[in-house]
Amino acid sequence: MNVALCAAFLEEDVWESRLLAAVFPQRLEITECNSARTLLPLLDLKPFSLLVVVLNGVAGLEAVRQLRQKVPDVPILWISDEDYSLFGYQYRVTHFLRRPVSDMELREAITGCLQLRKEEMQK
Repeated sequence: MNVALCAAFLEEDVWESRLLAAVFPQRLEITECNSARTLLPLLDLKPFSLLVVVLNGVAGLEAVRQLRQKVPDVPILWISDEDYSLFGYQYRVTHFLRRPVSDMELREAITGCLQLRKEEMQK
């Protein structure tokens, strides 16, 4: 499965490790970006099963807005330091988590997002 990870610079490796641990033993191909601007062109190059946005504040909000416009049907997991769950609802975010995020919360959110994507692809 292809997963795009949009995380703040220097946090990318930490979140990549956490994502891989959360879905083990499944295999993920993770494409890392540190902004929506760098991720948007990649969405035209290959399909993603899940978009994970780990950006705080307005940066996360703007990334989610841009990504949802570009790919309306791909599940988005949004992780932020502030409660943007209302905006998450507005932009049809599949799952919203507020930091700090436990390993169990992360695992449940990713599993739910990937299951939803799998069900949508089978329709």
